[in-house]
Amino acid sequence: MAAAPVRPNQREHILDVALALWSAHGSAKTSMRELARQCGLNVAAIYHYFESKDALLAAVIDERRYEARLADEIPELPLDLPAGERLARIYGTVWTGAMAEEEVWRLLLVEGLAGTSAAVPVGRQLLEVFGPGLTAWLQASVPEVDEPEAVVDLMVGQLFLGFITHIFRPEVPTDELERRGAATLRAAIFGDVPSP
Repeated sequence: MAAAPVRPNQREHILDVALALWSAHGSAKTSMRELARQCGLNVAAIYHYFESKDALLAAVIDERRYEARLADEIPELPLDLPAGERLARIYGTVWTGAMAEEEVWRLLLVEGLAGTSAAVPVGRQLLEVFGPGLTAWLQASVPEVDEPEAVVDLMVGQLFLGFITHIFRPEVPTDELERRGAATLRAAIFGDVPSP
């Protein structure tokens, strides 16, 4: 594994290396000693910043603040576009943001499925912020949607389906997975099947 570029802040460097290692191997399969070796540090230096492996895991996930960055990246959508196109653009923005944070999503899913004590509350918090934010964006940009919370649930489901497909079928380009997810949403919500 290539070493992560050293950030000026040692704590940030530890977070970068931990994310890269854990997204590839999971936290359970990576010892703190191995993490320290990959960071070019001794184990005590890691424990200086993080009291435990769980605290480090929570910091790795939380540091990315994906939901806060997503709020900053919400584009205005012209209401004169067809509703299905606006829905597809929302999905595309969220998908692109998720793919930009692929390592943290891999880590969160692996650790969440394993029931890691640090990952579950962080994942829950992410969903609690992400869902209402996406619902508000959908209500403002696609007012034709009657049940925005249900549409957001479908959208999140499509995101997870796309991500799982990406993991198990890496040969499928991510832009194709985005297109499929958007097309499925358009068909389900508006009966709108865009031409390929």
